[in-house]
Amino acid sequence: MTFSVDQLLDWLAAYAWPFVRISATLTAMVAFGTQLMPRRVRVLLTLAIALVVVPTLPPMPNETLFSIKGMLITGLQVVVGLAIGFITQMVMQILVLAGSIIAMQSSLGFAAMVDPVSGQQTPVVSQLFLMLATLLFFALDGHLWLLQMLHMSFFLVPVGVDGIQLPNYQVISGFGTTLFASGLSMAIAEVIALLLINITFGYMTRAAPQLNIFTIGFPIIMLSGLLFLWITAANLLDHFMQAWRDGQGAICTLLRTSC
Repeated sequence: MTFSVDQLLDWLAAYAWPFVRISATLTAMVAFGTQLMPRRVRVLLTLAIALVVVPTLPPMPNETLFSIKGMLITGLQVVVGLAIGFITQMVMQILVLAGSIIAMQSSLGFAAMVDPVSGQQTPVVSQLFLMLATLLFFALDGHLWLLQMLHMSFFLVPVGVDGIQLPNYQVISGFGTTLFASGLSMAIAEVIALLLINITFGYMTRAAPQLNIFTIGFPIIMLSGLLFLWITAANLLDHFMQAWRDGQGAICTLLRTSC
């Protein structure tokens, strides 16, 4: 049995273009796209998903993989995959933003550690929220839903030179407003409570200058911040569910479908 070069290139293209889109999605996806995930494991996972998914996909474009048009199609698959995965990262950044606001207002921002996603120093409160959000993401089968949408994307946005239209990409920039609004709504209760405490200490210092606001206020504000975190921790699931629903809606809009 002999195979021509054209047949081999067609078979390679049938697996290469889905592999590129899946790889780009996992690279930008929650948990799988962090620096803690070894690249070899990510590549093997992408290869396993591609081997399972490709037989169920519609026919690939009749284009040569290494032609100019084939390179354009490959680049579009990278953009589509990164767009899908990036929205999930933005959902997680809602909780990171809320944690940063709370940490700065409660004097807990001094404790910082390296964020495995961005590689930058972020407050420990943000890392706590990110860790809890990641656990909720897997507990609610968010990764399975995302893989399902990734499989559907090959039918909704077939592999080709068209890809996702510009108005659909604008949903990503529009989701940035949701990011800041949701992050602030999560932290607004703690911010208001700590602001009232700061105002109270300001009046106390004004009435009794002998009181040192830095000596007395700093530990009380810090303990109050921890207390408010403990009180409002029960609402973390509701906030995450709302943020994840917004992220799901953004992904569905990006893929020109309804959730």
